[in-house]
Amino acid sequence: MRFIIILSSIIALLSSCDSGSSKKTEKIPVTPGEYTYTITEGGNRGIWTTVPTRKVQSQDTSPTETGSGVKVFLAKNEYEPFKIIIPEGSGSVSVDVNLPSELSDMDLTIQRASFENGWEEHLEVVSDSVSLSTSQPTVLWFTLKSHADTAAGTFSGAVNLTFGSDTVEIPLEIHVFNFTLPPAASFKTQLNISVGDLVPSGGSVSDAKDILFSHRMTPKSVAWPSGFNWGITWDSDANPNRCEQFYDEPDEGQDYSIHYLARKYMLGEGWNGVGFPTSMIFQFVDNSTPRPGTFCGIDRGDHYGSSEYNTEWGQFLSAVQNYLDDNGMLEKAYYYVQNEPQNEADHALAAHLCRITKQYAPNLKIAISEEPKPEIAEDAGGSCGYDIWIAHVRALNTDYALERQELGEELWLYSLDHDPEPYFNPTLIENQGVNQRIIPWVSWTMRARGWAYYDFGRFFNGSNPTVRAELFREGFEDYEYFMAANSGNHGQVSSHHAVDDAVFSAASSLTSWTRDADALQKLRNELGLYIEGARTTIPVLEAESNARPRGEYYINFQNPEGEPSASPLTVGGNEWLKVGWQSYNDDDGLGWFGEFIDNSSIALYGFDSTSGYNEVQRSYVYDDYGRDNLFEFAIENGLYEVTVGAGRTSRPYPGDPHNVTVEGIKIIDDEITTDEVPFIERTQVIEIRDGRLSVVAGGKSNSTGQYSYTFMAYITIIPVD
Repeated sequence: MRFIIILSSIIALLSSCDSGSSKKTEKIPVTPGEYTYTITEGGNRGIWTTVPTRKVQSQDTSPTETGSGVKVFLAKNEYEPFKIIIPEGSGSVSVDVNLPSELSDMDLTIQRASFENGWEEHLEVVSDSVSLSTSQPTVLWFTLKSHADTAAGTFSGAVNLTFGSDTVEIPLEIHVFNFTLPPAASFKTQLNISVGDLVPSGGSVSDAKDILFSHRMTPKSVAWPSGFNWGITWDSDANPNRCEQFYDEPDEGQDYSIHYLARKYMLGEGWNGVGFPTSMIFQFVDNSTPRPGTFCGIDRGDHYGSSEYNTEWGQFLSAVQNYLDDNGMLEKAYYYVQNEPQNEADHALAAHLCRITKQYAPNLKIAISEEPKPEIAEDAGGSCGYDIWIAHVRALNTDYALERQELGEELWLYSLDHDPEPYFNPTLIENQGVNQRIIPWVSWTMRARGWAYYDFGRFFNGSNPTVRAELFREGFEDYEYFMAANSGNHGQVSSHHAVDDAVFSAASSLTSWTRDADALQKLRNELGLYIEGARTTIPVLEAESNARPRGEYYINFQNPEGEPSASPLTVGGNEWLKVGWQSYNDDDGLGWFGEFIDNSSIALYGFDSTSGYNEVQRSYVYDDYGRDNLFEFAIENGLYEVTVGAGRTSRPYPGDPHNVTVEGIKIIDDEITTDEVPFIERTQVIEIRDGRLSVVAGGKSNSTGQYSYTFMAYITIIPVD
């Protein structure tokens, strides 16, 4: 898809809008070949380049578009990769980079990317010579690292590739933005990874944590190889005042004592002066056991705990809170209480544990891996909200999440391996790199402050980060750009900030986000120019080549080769476009993203002969597994009145609530159909900011917790002045 950058024309969307959120319109085209092209200086060798986020595949060939040299944009204190790809061939190539003299303080790493399952994945540092492959491209991955005092401006250097006696000099242009990224990550992460496995050969634990810190990643166990767990700091044989006083192992060696390790890795003392941005101090015993069965010699009983047990547990929590507070660590710390409560009993227990914690340690932050739920936060035993809700992207009730965020509670997101389109899934090698990089963009849109993953070690080979790990860092650094454009602040739920227009144009919801790596890179680069003052307007993505002009559009979902068969299909005086379960493609500028849309036994059609309804009401598509599927329709930005029709006129499904979301707004929300009302029609005025109308149909019902049918019949789109 071809994209252009425009400036937001949104004026005072919310009463609490920032004063700088209204911007004039200016189009800056991103033409094909601006970032992905064959380098002209390579002669007939077909040497080419592309953005880091576009993962090269083993069958890729040189693009038809051509361009000169390679251009790199980065802020101060930022890592920024660029790639040069050499087509298959024999022999070897020597690699040498001449950095501009003004940037002599920059660090440079040269690596070769190898393939797994045909996708660019593994990185290995090279010295000066690389053997070429006779069966697949050779991907050279260069990483620049600027520093806080690196000169700002645009500078020229070169990459020299020597093939035997023939040297190809590729111009290298580096633009350093005149602003600095903070040393510690603003976007929070909870990454389950073995720090010990990251220790380089001959290195130390600090070296492993340097790798994570430099990638703006936070491990679950920040203070490893010690921690705040009750078995170390309270109910421990080593504690001279066992179960009476907090014990921080002051007599242990510094490499194993929480007394030293907490200050080092939480506060940065004797390390980097900053420390990790957050720290999980301890967590549940296992998925089904939040607290130990015996604590300080007291049997817990059921999971609610006896009065004696809860009192002792509360004294421990209070002691932890006071220690953290006295040592300046309280703001960074959190207690991970429970993992994925499954049912009503688990929800009630989560509420109980919240109340116990807040009773004894009201200022100690608590986290739970669950989407915000009234069953927990508004339990009959007394309201108690978790400070950090870590929600699975597919289960999130965005409306209720916003309610909890308004109260000051944080939302983080997490992914699972089986997350399908239209959700991002960064876990799969076979997915394009935008699946990693887009996470902080979607999170900013949702006002989420972090992301978690249970098996992060898969993104490293020992101490070596993979391509996917590098692309996570690219996204985490992008979040720093959003913060810089927002005066150093996170996005607020009740406010519309100027930078929102840029972010929303690339990621307007959990399911609607750009898959175009070149466009995302262009937007990030233009945002950097805005932050440093080189441009005065906020850049915004808009689909250009396939975006339909503003106008009225009528879309009927049906079997394109079935009923209704009239061609053209005219109903109510309007001509309707027939759309089936086709995958989205740029040429048509419409189509679906979803887990099973290509499976004709699951992505089904229907046409009812019910009297009293017209043809567009009687025809429909539906997912037989009830999964949530995203339909997108490329159209010029602006305000539109969108009407959605859903239902099955001949056979209602009272047990299956219908769900339809338009541009992130739930307009059919868990609504059932009946014999009396078998069809639902809803209208909503929405604003399109990214050149696509995005509609999600189906998914899990909030009321039943199960996937349910949504019979999607039609959409009408009417411009609103």
